[in-house]
Amino acid sequence: MPPSVNYQHWDGVQDPKYGYGAMLDGFIKHVPKSVKFDSRSSVHVHMGVPQSRDTWVDGQHRVLFTMWETDVLPRVFRTWSSLYDQVLVPCEHNRELFSRHHHNVSVVPLGVDRDVWAPRPRPNNPVFRFHAGGSLWRRKGLDVVVRAFNRLKLPNAELHIKAAPHALDVPKGELGDNIILNREWMTLEEQVDWYAQADCFIAASRGEGFGLMPLQAISMGIPTIVSDSTGQQQFKHLATGVVPCSKTPAVGGGKWDEPNENALCELMMDHYDVNPSETAKANAERTEDFSWVNASKKLLATIPVGSRLPESAETIKEEPRIEITMKRTVNPHIAGKNYNFAKGQRYTVSDGIHQVLFDAGVVEDGPLTKC
Repeated sequence: MPPSVNYQHWDGVQDPKYGYGAMLDGFIKHVPKSVKFDSRSSVHVHMGVPQSRDTWVDGQHRVLFTMWETDVLPRVFRTWSSLYDQVLVPCEHNRELFSRHHHNVSVVPLGVDRDVWAPRPRPNNPVFRFHAGGSLWRRKGLDVVVRAFNRLKLPNAELHIKAAPHALDVPKGELGDNIILNREWMTLEEQVDWYAQADCFIAASRGEGFGLMPLQAISMGIPTIVSDSTGQQQFKHLATGVVPCSKTPAVGGGKWDEPNENALCELMMDHYDVNPSETAKANAERTEDFSWVNASKKLLATIPVGSRLPESAETIKEEPRIEITMKRTVNPHIAGKNYNFAKGQRYTVSDGIHQVLFDAGVVEDGPLTKC
């Protein structure tokens, strides 16, 4: 007997060039045939930041698949995640973080398409090529990689960095001798070719929800150095080098993991002197544990089996509401309306109103409620 249909609706960023887009694309392309995607399914999984979805079909089980890279969850994440019945995250760091603010949090690791990111013949480079990359310069620790490379002054080496064209924190000007920066979008085949030219891939990130780039490099059999940070801890046992970290203040609040620059220099020198290519090839086979097929099965096992909701089910729009206590009396004009809030009184307001009052420093936060 064929398996019953499991109705699901998964949405998020549609473009796989971006992190959440690659995540949605990977999961959707590797689900079993028993899954049927339908916008009126009883299970709705939103893959992205929580505030980018405020509309559902009435009766849906709402699942948020998201992540954060520091040890403090932003206010907007804490607020908007209250609208979801379930939160999925890709690593243990995120499970601990989100569980402080939500009662139903589970880990579902991301995956790698091993048919695409597979070992292939690599050129005999005339120089030793270190590769690194990412969408955000500082969070990805690319500044640490550049400093380490410049300190080593290796006589026959290059550092190639793949940076997203939309990233605003990429330094302008010269980075140093033999450092090549690529800020153009690449096709999938161009990306694979770029990875394949690396003698060593470095992911010295300060914080990751998971870390797809180093896992892709590992799956290709490329010697890979990772920082011992957040999401990358899921697969650091497959790397050929692990950089220890210490906690430092993060951009935007909280703390993240600062890679030890001296340790990175030592590991880069080790890879340059004796490249552990045979170990890397063996580790490539072990990425089967992180295939998108396995990741999709884990996701489906963690959320309810879905059915199709009736056509009569209405589309509803919700915004979080927050209980506040006023620190002083104010009479603001917000979004075309006048409000009167008295000192010491409690009110329940929408997230938008709360944000204005919070930014003005006139409220004490209270518990979240639903509309």
